[in-house]
Parts: sequence; structure tokens; C-alpha cells
Amino acid sequence: MSFPHALRNTIYQLLGRALSVLFGIFALGILTRYLGTEQFGWYTTVMTFLQFFAIIADFGLTLITTQMISEPNAQENHLINNIFTLRLVISIVLFGSACALIWFMPYNNEIKWGVLAASGAIFFISLQNILQGLFQKHLHMEKVALGDVLGRAIIFAGFVVAVLLKMNLMTIFLVHVAANALQFFLLYFFTARYITLHFAWHAPTIKKICTRSWPIAISMVFNLIYLKADTLILSLSHTQTEVGLYGAAYRVIEVLSAIPVMFMGIVLPLLTYHWSANKMEFKSYFQNTFDAMTLMGLPVVVGGIMVATPLMSTFAGAAFAPSGAYLQILLLALLAIFFGALSGHTIVALNKQRVMVWGYVIDAIISFILYLILIPRFGARAAAWITVFSEVFILFMTWYVVWRESHLVPRGKTFAKIIASCTAMGIILYVTRAIPLFVQISAGAGTYIGMIFATKALTPTGVRALFKHTSHAV
Repeated sequence: MSFPHALRNTIYQLLGRALSVLFGIFALGILTRYLGTEQFGWYTTVMTFLQFFAIIADFGLTLITTQMISEPNAQENHLINNIFTLRLVISIVLFGSACALIWFMPYNNEIKWGVLAASGAIFFISLQNILQGLFQKHLHMEKVALGDVLGRAIIFAGFVVAVLLKMNLMTIFLVHVAANALQFFLLYFFTARYITLHFAWHAPTIKKICTRSWPIAISMVFNLIYLKADTLILSLSHTQTEVGLYGAAYRVIEVLSAIPVMFMGIVLPLLTYHWSANKMEFKSYFQNTFDAMTLMGLPVVVGGIMVATPLMSTFAGAAFAPSGAYLQILLLALLAIFFGALSGHTIVALNKQRVMVWGYVIDAIISFILYLILIPRFGARAAAWITVFSEVFILFMTWYVVWRESHLVPRGKTFAKIIASCTAMGIILYVTRAIPLFVQISAGAGTYIGMIFATKALTPTGVRALFKHTSHAV
């Protein structure tokens, strides 16, 4: 695959992600204004409850799909059909369990019926995640990006209609179902170019898949404890209004955290291939990806902290201005997520995911104990700070494993230039804090981009080095 093809594939993804983020932000703004803090708390509780089951249902299969079909001489069609069938069975069992369990939880009927309605939306996301690995390998993520943009556009349009017609929360969940179903069937249609998708259950293959995925699955189960237990404990110990305020800030983090995961989806097949085939190329991709994560993540975090309160007030509504304080804290966790995406995916490329199981276990236990002790007493602020702790903890654990297995230590030359650029941006954002938000953000972004090129932190040669690869990598 040529460099222009790889670059074009990446540009499509970035444009698609940018449009999806915009649709997501505007949809969030419509939803928070229409529902208010309490009902948005109901919405947050429903989605968080279902995400518990979604993470378990993943069973590590999303990462394993990309890894296994990217290996030399992989039987792509056979593998994906078996993985897809396994994911379907697990999803039916788990989402069915979620719909039953919610009736034993101490929530109001709106939340309980909401779980039944929204379960279909999460179900379709769970299926489409398997198909994404196929497009990642073949560097045709523009198809995934198209589906994502269409799905988010439908959600946005559906929310607008729901608000105009003054529909209830149940309708909003059904909008999610329709959008995610369309997204899945669109990807299903696109797979015909590469494979014939059908149900398959080849016992030796299923056993091999489970053997590879179970360490990731266990890690993800403990991962979800420190990622999602905070909101559930908050929903059981504090008002739905506080859940809504925290959920709005957390939703911003969820939208932004898709960026490093998407980017690593491009790089993972290349890291996997070159770890086996060419260690020097592997080190080059790792370094360039580290620089890219810094380039994208650091300005988002620094800039976000500077404008968090007016940002939440502008997009979510004046009632959500208190969410800005939670967002400032959670943005520190986002920085750890950016770098953790690199180290976590690298561990999968090294096929050392079993080593990380105990890291996730320890992190989950410590975080869960802190959640139980501190959230009932201090509320959402405690939830935010513990989230920062848990993300930083697992970041150090994953980076230690990467260093131990590969002896990789990123060079800091570009990192220092990006820090200098972010410092200049922060100064401009502080000086312009009294002017309208969009003008302030534009001034900060312009300063950052100017400094990046002035310091030569980003050059055409560097961009080309990040995405170049040979046809042997796919």
C-alpha cells in the first residue's frame, strides 16, 4: 500500500472523527438544554449501566480482531466470521441480562425502561466494532468514518426533531438505536469487498481466539470498574442532578478519548507486523506515534482546562456551568488516556496482554475502594479525581511493560517543542479570557499551530515518516 493511500486513509478518518465530534458536541448541547440536569442524569445513568455490559461483551475481541488478521498468513475470512459469531452470542446473553437486572436496581421507572430501549443501540455498536478491524487492516477506515458520521448526524437530527415535538426520553434512546443500526448495516454492506460475512463456529478457532482474548477480557472487566463504577456509585449515593452535571463533563471526555483510540487503530496493524518483521521500523512507528499523541493530546488538555467553564456553559447551557470544574479535573485523565492508548495498543502488538492483567486488577481494586469511601462523602469531585488517579496508574503500568519488553524510551526533542507551543497557547488563552469564547479559542489554536511550525515540531518529513509503510504491512 502506497504512502498516498495511507495518508488519504488517515485524512478520511480525521475528517470523519472531526465531523462526528462536532455532531456529538451539538447533540450533547441540544440534549442537556432539553432534558435539564436531572433528566440528563437519568440519561447518563442508563448509558453508564449499559456500558458496563458492553465492555464485558467486548471480551477483548475488538483488539484481537485487528491483531490476528494483521499477522502474516492470517485466514482473514475464517477468523472474522468466527469472531463475529462469538461476539453475537456474548452480546445477546449480556444485554439480555442487563435488561433483566435493571428491574432489581433502586432506580425510577424512566431509567429502567430507558435501559430496555437503549440496549439495542449498544448491541449494534458491539457488533460493528468487530467489523472495524477489517477496515483497519486494509486501510479503508474512510468507510468506518462515513458510517460514524452518518450515525452521529442521524442522532443529531433525531434530537432536533424530539425537541421540536417535545418527545420524551424514551424517544431519544430509540434515536440512538436507529442510528447505530444503520451504522452497523452500512459496515456490513462494505465488508462484501473483502469477505463473505456469515455465522461460523469452528471450535479450534474459537478456542484459539478465546486463548488470545481472555487476558484482555479480564483486564477490560477490571478496567470498567475504575472507568464506570464512579458514575454508578454517584447515581446511588447522590442526586440525579449531580449525576447529570458530572455526566456532561464525562461525556466530553468520552467524545475526545475516541481520538487516540481511532489513531491507534491505524497504527496497531503496523506495530503488530513490524514487531515480528522489522524491529527498527517498529521503533520508528512507536516514536512517531508518541510524537503524534503529544501533538494532539497536550493542546486539547491545556486548552480545555483554560476554557472548561465557559465551554460547558456555552454548549450544554448555563445550568451546566458547574460541570466546568469537573471537566478541568477529568482533562488530566484524558492526557493519560492519550498516552495510555499508545502503550496499551503496543502491549497488544507485542502479544504481552497477559502480563497486564494484574495491573488492571490492582488499579480496579484501589479505585473501587476509593470510590466507595470518597464518592458518598464528596460526590462528583471525588469521582473525577479518582478517575485521574486510575488513568495515571494504569498509564505507568502499561509503559513499564512496554519498556521491559521492548526497551523503548521515546525521545523528548519534539515533546519539548510541543510543550513550548502549548505554553504559548495557554498564555494567549489566559490573556484573552474576557473576549467571546470562539474568538478566544481561535486565538489559542492559531498560536499553537503557529508555534508548532515555527519550532519545527511538525514538518512534512515527520508527517511522511509517521504514515509510510510497505505493502508487506497489510
